[in-house]
Amino acid sequence: MHDATNLTTLMRDKAAFADKINQLLDLLAINCAELTLDHVAIRTHDIAVTESLASELASQGKLCSEAIVNGRPIHIYALERALTIGQWQTLWVELPFPNHKRYSRQSWEHVEFVLPCTTADMAGLKQALQRAFPGIFARAEQQHTITVKCSEPCVKGERLPNPTIAFKYQDVCVKFHPFPLAEIIASEASD
Repeated sequence: MHDATNLTTLMRDKAAFADKINQLLDLLAINCAELTLDHVAIRTHDIAVTESLASELASQGKLCSEAIVNGRPIHIYALERALTIGQWQTLWVELPFPNHKRYSRQSWEHVEFVLPCTTADMAGLKQALQRAFPGIFARAEQQHTITVKCSEPCVKGERLPNPTIAFKYQDVCVKFHPFPLAEIIASEASD
């Protein structure tokens, strides 16, 4: 999308990103208005762009985590001022460093909501999603443009499980996990 992706272009892209997220939620026939938007994520494939964004984000808040996930660094920033993405707000931004994948655009990629579960494992998260949004998996399966991915990223030292269910549509994604990033990061730091 941009050769010169930076915080200014990302801010300009927020409305279009929020529109695509809302299109995905409409296709899934779900309403996430009552859920907490935990964080928003940026995807890049150019290391220079990523390093520049890392510097810009650090100037707007605090770098809270530099975990290695699936072999690559992922930076988590807590911003001083909340970002508004559609009807939601969040202080948290995830910036994964590039791997081998090339994206059609370097910009916002996903939003992730906290969905508390009775058991914080994949089965518990699936049950919580079904309770919150009956028929969500069937609707996703009927939409050939939506892919569903279940993953359990694990960071060294992390004490909280982090199962994640992602619904991807075109170049955006809505994800659900049971704990806020702040709690997950705190679990990494505790002895």
